[in-house]
Amino acid sequence: MICKCGGILDVIRIEEPPKSLSNHKKLIYNRVCDVQCLKCGKVYYSQPYDFGMRSLNSVRQIEKNNNY
Repeated sequence: MICKCGGILDVIRIEEPPKSLSNHKKLIYNRVCDVQCLKCGKVYYSQPYDFGMRSLNSVRQIEKNNNY
């Protein structure tokens, strides 16, 4: 994954599947992740994780965290 600035995007958080799902459904659940550019530091939230990146989107933060 490449940032708009040309830097590499590093995965900093991966969404956990909902606990209410069965084990089988957890295996096919499409998780999202938060990524941060190693060059400019920009954070992109809710990026596709399990089935590759289609395009960057800045939608929602998985969990509030002041570390980034």
